[in-house]
Amino acid sequence: MDDVALANYQAGLYTGNVEAGRLERACAKLLCVAPGTPIWFSDYTLMKLRQRHGEINFSHYLHMPSILLHGFLARGREPNFIEFWWLRSVAGKSVAFFVVLKVTRNAEVFVETFHAINRKEARRLLKRARNDGRLVREQLDAAALLERGTDHLRKKKRA
Repeated sequence: MDDVALANYQAGLYTGNVEAGRLERACAKLLCVAPGTPIWFSDYTLMKLRQRHGEINFSHYLHMPSILLHGFLARGREPNFIEFWWLRSVAGKSVAFFVVLKVTRNAEVFVETFHAINRKEARRLLKRARNDGRLVREQLDAAALLERGTDHLRKKKRA
């Protein structure tokens, strides 16, 4: 991921596409492109994210490599899309993101969607992908984070 270009974009010093990472073999096979193909945040997508999802900041984009390499992976509802979702516990709080990649006719890969989700949404995405037969990869360390019935419970304060 091009951290410098992304930071400059966030600061308003750069416009244009920003590299979000590169496709690994399994993802490239699903999208019928070569492994190592660059994944781009388009100028339009970054502008849309800034306007509609103002809570997303530079630190959230830094999770992109983990999302792409270790998160859940499913075929998209259309052949030129793939979906990722990833969750992690950071400082006792669940952090989760949903990402959709799209391949163009020119074999370019762009981030179509990048937004924060909650655990309930992550469970729903997993259930739907399993039921539809679209699930390709599961996140190895997500079982405890996806545990049902704890979303509504408050953590007990330790004295």
